[in-house]
Amino acid sequence: MNLLHSDRLKSVFFELGAHWYARKLASGPEMELRREFIDWLAPSSGARVLDVGCGPGHLARLLVQRGCRVTATDRSRRLLRLARRLVAIDQTPVRFVRAAAERLPFADGSFDLSVATTVVYLVPQPESLLREMARVTRTGGTVASLDPSDAMQVRAMRSWAAAERLSARDTRKLVLWALAAERIGQRFPEATLLRLFAAAGLAEVQRELRLGGMVWFARAIKPSAG
Repeated sequence: MNLLHSDRLKSVFFELGAHWYARKLASGPEMELRREFIDWLAPSSGARVLDVGCGPGHLARLLVQRGCRVTATDRSRRLLRLARRLVAIDQTPVRFVRAAAERLPFADGSFDLSVATTVVYLVPQPESLLREMARVTRTGGTVASLDPSDAMQVRAMRSWAAAERLSARDTRKLVLWALAAERIGQRFPEATLLRLFAAAGLAEVQRELRLGGMVWFARAIKPSAG
């Protein structure tokens, strides 16, 4: 697919489909996967956390529930408007900022933890995004991502959903994710994932496969300059 066409398609989807996308992530296996991701990261209470490409803010709200101080960014006006509305309902203190993931408007070392869930696989230059996340993370802090592995395929997702006895609704949501990974995003073999984190200047990469081997949890440390 032409890259320019792909980027326009993504922009249209996240702007016009904001409410559908928010409902899609609000429950079911994708929401549970994000809960597992936060448990895996185990952020400290009081940690300064940046949620890059926050979408409707579901992950940001979960992080606040863990005692984190959360700043969340997204380039979509509609998604941010919806995210602000959702946090206002339960009075969750999240700071939202409209920004492109590759150009974060924060000073170097502003955060203890920077996370991106289902974002890295959608950008044309994922190493640039990880490098920018590393820039705004303090020395010794963590940069983490949740993205499709190279095993994510529509057929594999249908088989996994059937084995897990998921509802037709949840199966459809996961199949759409797999379709997006195949058609407009990227899927990361382990070697590629490690190379991307290394290219961003990050060290001590830890990774774990979830969702039947189709999703990577990954995190790495920002080392000192010396």
